[in-house]
Amino acid sequence: MQPTPWSKAAGSLPSDRLPRPAQRPQHVSQKQSKGKGKNQEPSKSKAIRKLESLAEGVRKSSGREKDPKGGCFCQAREHDLSPYTAICRSCGLILCAINLPYYACPHCSAVLLSDILRSSLSARFDEEISKQVAKEEEGRLRVVQQARDAEGAFPVLPGSTPPVLSSTPSRPTAQTHKVLSLNSKTKKYTVSSYTNTPVSSRPASRAESEVEEVHRVGAPPPEVDFVKRTPDRNHPWSNMRMELLYVPVK
Repeated sequence: MQPTPWSKAAGSLPSDRLPRPAQRPQHVSQKQSKGKGKNQEPSKSKAIRKLESLAEGVRKSSGREKDPKGGCFCQAREHDLSPYTAICRSCGLILCAINLPYYACPHCSAVLLSDILRSSLSARFDEEISKQVAKEEEGRLRVVQQARDAEGAFPVLPGSTPPVLSSTPSRPTAQTHKVLSLNSKTKKYTVSSYTNTPVSSRPASRAESEVEEVHRVGAPPPEVDFVKRTPDRNHPWSNMRMELLYVPVK
């Protein structure tokens, strides 16, 4: 059998003439695997993020920085008392929970945390974070167990891996309804179709959940407000803050 021209350049099989797929570079797959790993990381709750922010602020701040928002001067009348620094040891200002412990006193700018209190507060935050993580994990397992009981799942045998149930609610489906209408004059009927598209409730995003409007009481005036006029002996009951005109009774 005499070979053909194309059999010399390529192989003797028909599959040798097919174009080979281009090989993808290896770094692309690494990027995709990294991206998948990031998506699989569980998101932290608001309480854990708050505790981690407080712990990081206590460890890294010097304590001399002032609150950029000005702090709060309600003296625990509108907000709860601060569980970390309840009072300034320099000026005696009562501090509410709005005043973060790693900032200086909003009144006298004194450092609120000593070295001993800073180390003990850091250890306290670590303990509260671990307790919060255990509490949320216990709640998540309780929800999974309740969902499994509601679905009527079989009990899990010892040593077997329990099925992972999604904690996110299923997306509602659209429902189509048909309505039969009868015209009393023409004695004719019409069939109309209506589709109800339910709105799925989405959870609030991280930016929306973290934005909270907190009312802060401003600092008192530097000078004491008092009346600088001398009182009138003939009218000791008069209002000294404003000029009043007394009209005699006829």
